[in-house]
Amino acid sequence: MALQCGRYWRGAADLSIGEKVSPRVAHCYNAATSRIGPTQANPLTQPFYQGREFNRMNYPHPIIAREGWPFLGIAVAVALVVHFMAGVLWAAPFWVIALFVLQFFRDPPRQVPQQAGAVLSPADGRIVAIETTQDPYAGREALKISVFMNVFNVHSNRAPVDGTVTKVEYFPGRFFNADLDKASLENERNALVIDVGGQIVTSVQVAGLIARRILCYAKVGDMLSRGQRYGFIRFGSRVDVYLPLGSRPRVTIGEKVSATSTILAEL
Repeated sequence: MALQCGRYWRGAADLSIGEKVSPRVAHCYNAATSRIGPTQANPLTQPFYQGREFNRMNYPHPIIAREGWPFLGIAVAVALVVHFMAGVLWAAPFWVIALFVLQFFRDPPRQVPQQAGAVLSPADGRIVAIETTQDPYAGREALKISVFMNVFNVHSNRAPVDGTVTKVEYFPGRFFNADLDKASLENERNALVIDVGGQIVTSVQVAGLIARRILCYAKVGDMLSRGQRYGFIRFGSRVDVYLPLGSRPRVTIGEKVSATSTILAEL
C-alpha cells in the first residue's frame, strides 16, 4: 500500500501499519517508496550533511527511534512527577532510568561504505560467530556471521546489502541468551532473504533473553538499499547474516562492529 510520507523527511520514523507476519512481527511500507514533496526541503542538502556519504535510505529518521518514544515518555513523566512531588533526591533514580531509555533508543545516522560487493553489518554489537553452516531459510550451505547486541548497543537494524526481498518469515521460539549458538535456531526470530543480483544474503533478527520484541518493516518485493533501516529489536539480541560460500569475512570473533559503517564481508 503506497503511503504519503512527506512527514518522513521531517523526521518521523519510517513506520506504518501494514500486513502482520504474526502478532509480534509487523510489516510496513518500504521506505524506498517515500518521496520528497515539492515544497519540502531535503535535509540531506543542509550543512550538517554536506560532504558526508549518507545513503538516502539511512537518514533522515529520528535520532531517538520512534519505537522508544512511549518508553521514553513514560520514564520522563514518572521522573517529573516524582521530582515535583518528592524532590530531586527521590527523583534522581527515575532520571537515571530515563537517561538509560534515551541512550538505548538512540538511532544515529551512519556513513554508508560504497565499496562494490561489500556486506555491511546490520546491527551494532560484537561478532560472536563466523562459520560455514546450513542456511535453513534459503536452503543452502552458507557462511554465517553473527552479531550480538547488548543493552548498550543501538538496536536499529539496517539492510546489509542492496537487493530485493524475496522472503520474509517469522518463527516463534524460546528466549535463550542470544550470545549462545543455540539461540540462532531455537529463539524467536524473523528472517529476511535478499536477492543481490543473483546472489542470496539472509539477515535474521533473533530475540534474546531480554529482547522479546522483534519489529520488521520490510516485505516481499521491497527493494532495499544498503544501510536502509528495516527493523528494530528491543532490549538486546542478535542478528545472523548468511552469505554465499566464497564470501570473504572482513571481521574477526570478538570484534566490535557498527551498523552500516562496518563491512562484515565481501561477496
